[in-house]
Amino acid sequence: MNLLDELEAMAQTVSLSTSDEIHDATVHTWQTLFGYSRSEAIARIRQYRQYHQRPHDVVISDSHWEMVRQQKESEGFDREAYEYSCGMTNRRESHEAKPTDRQLRKLQSSSFLVKLEGPLSSIAAVAEATNITRLSEQDIIEAIDTSGQPSFFCQINGIDKLAIEEFLSNSVTHSGVRPTFIRDSRAKKDLPVGSVYPTLGIDSTMPQHRLRSDTDVPRPAQNGYPVWYFFYGTLAESGVLSKLLDIQPTYVNAWIVGGVMKNWGKYNALVDDPDGTNKLHGKAFLVENKDQEDTLRVYETDAYEVVRCCIEMEAGESVNGLTFRFIEDAMN
Repeated sequence: MNLLDELEAMAQTVSLSTSDEIHDATVHTWQTLFGYSRSEAIARIRQYRQYHQRPHDVVISDSHWEMVRQQKESEGFDREAYEYSCGMTNRRESHEAKPTDRQLRKLQSSSFLVKLEGPLSSIAAVAEATNITRLSEQDIIEAIDTSGQPSFFCQINGIDKLAIEEFLSNSVTHSGVRPTFIRDSRAKKDLPVGSVYPTLGIDSTMPQHRLRSDTDVPRPAQNGYPVWYFFYGTLAESGVLSKLLDIQPTYVNAWIVGGVMKNWGKYNALVDDPDGTNKLHGKAFLVENKDQEDTLRVYETDAYEVVRCCIEMEAGESVNGLTFRFIEDAMN
């Protein structure tokens, strides 16, 4: 299943159930318990029902409610108000905990898709919540649910996700909103046009590796296809690649410089070679399009990232290509 299939499956499960009927007694309860004005209480109730009451998103179980029901009802809570108060506590606790350096590295390397809906209904709204200036309409991903209705998503990292949650939690009108986040487990791919970063075995901050002029464009480009990939390990096995792409793959014997194999559990993972001289033999494969590439990125998972490299073919030809590099910082 490729990413679009996964998104469309997600889109089928996140349709929102809303309730327009809000009784005066419920409004009064929320005013009393949470100190809201009447209009604010109505807005919070409506937002909570819209974004929280989903079959797969129950805050407390029936058995939990039965255990605390007598006490909480004596304090003025009904089940809905109690669930809302539990959510408020969880949000406060999550924002009070400061992530460690290791957690920050993992958050930076992780990837999520946030659904564009409610107060996050546009790229501009997501940019405001996260202070991301790089977002554009090109970052929108579309999926279609079973009714034929489109759903739209935007890709962010784990730090952006925390920023969105904090932004909404601190909002007077949107603190009851819980966005739809989907973990994007594909290998990261971000190939800027103004730098050779990321390139296997090369520190792009060093003067000798910087672009010589503004007209220099590093290759391969972010969305350039077809593109050569250097494979090692399981992707260099024709049986594995055949099942993934539903083709009979054609490999070219090849090697690269700048990488070295490292044990990660029972697998061998490619990392930068500190000396930059190690020669690693493997297979070169021409990826025809983005669909094939996305399938490979899903297979490798977000423990890896796509990086540039120079592939030396068996026949003597050198090509600018890509490979999957293990993300050491995210896992240490």
